[in-house]
Amino acid sequence: MITGFMGTGKTAAGRDAAARLGLPFFDLDDVVEARAGMTVSQLFDRLGEEEFRARERQVLADAAQVSAAVIATGGGAPLQGDYWTALADGAVAVVLEAGAEEIERRLVGGGVRPLLAPDPPRRIRELLAGRKHAYAAAGEPIATDGLDAEAVGARLAERYRTVAQPSPLEVVVGGEVGTSVLVGEGALDRVGERIAGAVAGTSAVIVADQAAVDGIGKQLQVGLEAAGLRPTVVAIRGGEEAKSVERLAWLWERFRDAGLDRTGTVVAVGGGTVLDISGMAAATYARGIALVNVPTTLLAMVDAGLGGKVGINHAGVKNLAGAFHHPRVVAVDPAALASAPCPAIRGGLAEIAKVGVLASPLVLDVLADASGGDLHRHLGWLVEQAVRIKAGYVAQDPFDRGVRAALNLGHTFAHAIEAASMYEVPHGEAVAVGLLAAARLGTEAGLTPNGLEERLTDLLVRLGLPAECPDLPKEAVLAAMRSDKKWTSEGAAFIVPAARGAFVLDGVDLRDALAALYPARGRVFHG
Repeated sequence: MITGFMGTGKTAAGRDAAARLGLPFFDLDDVVEARAGMTVSQLFDRLGEEEFRARERQVLADAAQVSAAVIATGGGAPLQGDYWTALADGAVAVVLEAGAEEIERRLVGGGVRPLLAPDPPRRIRELLAGRKHAYAAAGEPIATDGLDAEAVGARLAERYRTVAQPSPLEVVVGGEVGTSVLVGEGALDRVGERIAGAVAGTSAVIVADQAAVDGIGKQLQVGLEAAGLRPTVVAIRGGEEAKSVERLAWLWERFRDAGLDRTGTVVAVGGGTVLDISGMAAATYARGIALVNVPTTLLAMVDAGLGGKVGINHAGVKNLAGAFHHPRVVAVDPAALASAPCPAIRGGLAEIAKVGVLASPLVLDVLADASGGDLHRHLGWLVEQAVRIKAGYVAQDPFDRGVRAALNLGHTFAHAIEAASMYEVPHGEAVAVGLLAAARLGTEAGLTPNGLEERLTDLLVRLGLPAECPDLPKEAVLAAMRSDKKWTSEGAAFIVPAARGAFVLDGVDLRDALAALYPARGRVFHG
């Protein structure tokens, strides 16, 4: 995080440092301008400094929700009290400095600076004096006099490399859960030692998607053996058809054949369906044994891998039978996605968009940048943000009895689409359509911020995801909605976007839900 007085080179040096580190870059003044549709000078002139500061505080709060990014703040940000403290907490904070004469020289001809009017030389000195203590407390100083942006950027990058946590990042979900989540390069190499430190037994079964057996499955087998464990590898075919009672019983038999007892461990390797059925088997075998998740698809990395929800489909209903069985370890290495085709990557982007809506629009900004064509650009960063945000919800509400309901944003619609299509519509595409339907429903209810539906529509289309629901039988969609697990005595429950998160709408008339899902057929909402 970079701050300092205007003219000290925060934007240019920050952008250079971000390029050196391979991280996203955010200039928070630019973010304020983009959201307002006007420049900082125009904001000051038309709305006043107090309104600018209020908008700055909102952007600081959004920036505090992301990690591993290079962030340049406005010069007055260190004066923003708790908002500044929340952003600076745990950050590698640097204050760029320059002498008053150097600042004055740099700002000549650089555009209108409202805070410097009407006498820039005098105001520069007054503001520097007034902010002296705030800057001294804000972070490590770097003098930029006589240095160009590249030289300062190199120093910033070196400072980050010296202080920042090395890869893989470890996120510990404590309390009732006790999950160690490893995210980043090298995560797979740490699985064996983490299991050995978390369980008493040495027997293990690696349940791996057939496509992952020879690659990641073999790598994990070697790692577990090196840690003193005795793994057996079981191959399984993924897909919704894997989540059946018959496949569950088949896994129990494989566990027994492998000699698993109550001290053993199941290591699930693959996409969401493999993690679901493997987790369900671990939750029910010998009344519950240790589970480790190694997601190999983007969708599984940002959704199914963490949270403890396991289950199987039955009677045409998705996840009709299930349990909460939190993994002891989750290993997420985005490098596993390096060779994944773009369609496979797109399947997980809607879930990343979801957490962006819930926690920080800056995530949506990076997604929009990726939509330009290079879906792998900053993909590791996006995965880390999604995992951290979901881990925060899980830690607060491990058994989904309160705030964690927000993670189901758009999912009542999405699950209905999947079921009505006989699971021919992939989960990621269904979530994209569900997000937009939830935004429409929330807008009609006066809960969703104006413009979010339009922004999401533009983003998802640019990412190659659908913005319209496929033409499915209305009766099948309604039946799926009525079978949703969130149905209560009050009727259907839908999670919709709200300011700074999400809101649970209870007792929604299903005609209104269908109108939100199929807006082209006309909206007739019922009060």
